[in-house]
Amino acid sequence: MFSHPPADRPGPTEPVVPGDPALDDRWRAATAGWRPSSIRPSTVRSGEPDRTRAWVRHAWEGLDGPSAGPEDDDGIGRRVRDVLTVAALFALQERFLAVAAGEPVPAEVPDPRRDGAPLGEDEVLAVVRQTWEIDPAERGAGGFAAELTGFLQDHLDELAEEVRERLVDRRGPTQVFAELWSLEHVDELEPAEQEGAPPFPLSTDDIAWIVSGVPGPEKHTAWEWLTR
Repeated sequence: MFSHPPADRPGPTEPVVPGDPALDDRWRAATAGWRPSSIRPSTVRSGEPDRTRAWVRHAWEGLDGPSAGPEDDDGIGRRVRDVLTVAALFALQERFLAVAAGEPVPAEVPDPRRDGAPLGEDEVLAVVRQTWEIDPAERGAGGFAAELTGFLQDHLDELAEEVRERLVDRRGPTQVFAELWSLEHVDELEPAEQEGAPPFPLSTDDIAWIVSGVPGPEKHTAWEWLTR
């Protein structure tokens, strides 16, 4: 079945998410004040940070790492792209875990602004206008709030599929599957070599054990979903 191959510093309540220090400012700018409701409760090992946020950052760095170019000149900008990519990754992990648990896949991607994502209406409008036309004359007393929420959810739904394909292509299905599976199955991991060590990337032994050591129909279903 398987094959082996510039933002303010966070306050004391901001979760610490390990990653490349060169990308800390970009990560903070994209996630400051944001508490995604789509995060499922995850198991952690002693001393570890939240595994879901840690995986999202790990995956985000793999998609848009230090080699990324300068600010985009298409009216959107790097920070907005970062916010949208992070939102898509949160949606990806939620969908994978739902499939792995035998639950219905969420039909919609939540509007991340409801959970505090640092994304303004003008910024969403710039994103939406790349794909859809919005008549300025239709702006109501509340702006384009209703329209933008629907369009943004459609955009993030497509982006979640895009990041799934890109992650699988860049890191391989075995690694991506093992990382996502481990979010709710920490019992299948080796004990951490040292307390406080970053949870990702997983060791080769952990990856091999997850994909081959503990078989089950749930894993087969989740694997098929991820690699479809």
